[in-house]
Amino acid sequence: MLTTVDPLQAVAQPTIVGLLTELGLVGPRRDAVASFDAGPALGALVGFTGCAVQFDGAGAPEATHGPWLHVPPATMEPRLRWGRNTRPPRCPTCSAALHAWREHLPAPEPGADDPRGLCCDADLPLRCDTCGSAQPTHRWRWGRHAGAGRSFVLIEEVFPGEARPLSALLQALEQLGAGTWDYFYVQD
Repeated sequence: MLTTVDPLQAVAQPTIVGLLTELGLVGPRRDAVASFDAGPALGALVGFTGCAVQFDGAGAPEATHGPWLHVPPATMEPRLRWGRNTRPPRCPTCSAALHAWREHLPAPEPGADDPRGLCCDADLPLRCDTCGSAQPTHRWRWGRHAGAGRSFVLIEEVFPGEARPLSALLQALEQLGAGTWDYFYVQD
């Protein structure tokens, strides 16, 4: 998943889709909401590791079950997204890991804007067991295993760690005016 580094920033869904279409990252729509086939520039904008992903001459995945993208509408408030691969976050004050982080959050809910991954309000506080600091979940350091934001680009059917956005994609997203973008992996 890609999202802004500042989880309070957002970009309108049509603006993101327009940019990704112009870049060639998204192809035809899969549904009326926000899912797209991968475009011909997928291999030029996303770096894949290993030999599992194969592209035809145009750069699109050969298999129909290959990568595709989902660009949900921006949310009003930041949302924390996590999956079964999410590891304990680190406290923004003392860097201690919060091993029982799931117990501090409400029961996971499927995303109202997208059923992939689990999410909750990213302003909910987590209290550090080590230093006692209570900070919103979006301030905790989740590494590449969860993330918070209002705007997301999900690249589906890619396992955690198997791909990463290349600098050309991150630089293009930064030009949308919401600051720097980063990525993380959610396995649901």
